[in-house]
Amino acid sequence: MHPGKPLPAALLAENLDAIRAGAENMKAHIDIIRQFSLPAVVAINAFPDDSERELEEIRRIALDQGAAAAVVTDAFTKGSSGSIKLAEAVIQAASQPNQFACLYPLDLSIEAKIETIAKKIYGAEHIEYEPLAHRRMQEYETLGFGNLPVCIAKTQYSLSHDPGLLGRPQGFTFPVRDIRLSSGAGFLYALCGEVRTMPGLPSEPAAYRIDIDERGNITGLT
Repeated sequence: MHPGKPLPAALLAENLDAIRAGAENMKAHIDIIRQFSLPAVVAINAFPDDSERELEEIRRIALDQGAAAAVVTDAFTKGSSGSIKLAEAVIQAASQPNQFACLYPLDLSIEAKIETIAKKIYGAEHIEYEPLAHRRMQEYETLGFGNLPVCIAKTQYSLSHDPGLLGRPQGFTFPVRDIRLSSGAGFLYALCGEVRTMPGLPSEPAAYRIDIDERGNITGLT
């Protein structure tokens, strides 16, 4: 598939088996939310070529998995008015009592925090640390940063570190190649798999339009 080109006919035809296979990823995300003792609301984005049976199948799967609500939203065709029911479901879920709990206590070691995330959130079985990652953990704990929360930097295309592992991968080895400190923001982040941390920029960054005129006024910021 390429941007601007029509979708293949097979993708536009009703296919409940494909819906069920793809829903494994959604089910994993519902389970992740529920691990924090929070209600999950699933937004089902409807497009003109979607069939009613497909939309209802997604809704059924989400509710069976424990979602508090699963709402079809027509924002694509109707704009904001198409999301009113979704907004109402979110308000209702947010008003429910909950027992929110963090995934781990902050006094765990850095290694234990990473292992908790990798196993409970991503479905990994083993964690593999490169020598640099081990050195970083020792350095940060020695410097007094061991009690910070940990974030994970990895591919966005999979629950795992590998963009090719789709759906709900299980039992894989999660590689940690480096750990970095964001002291001002107050967290550590682990680099897992082939991921880069450079900022995402458009083809023409806004900085190209910023200038200072002869009176010292900045232009191009709006």
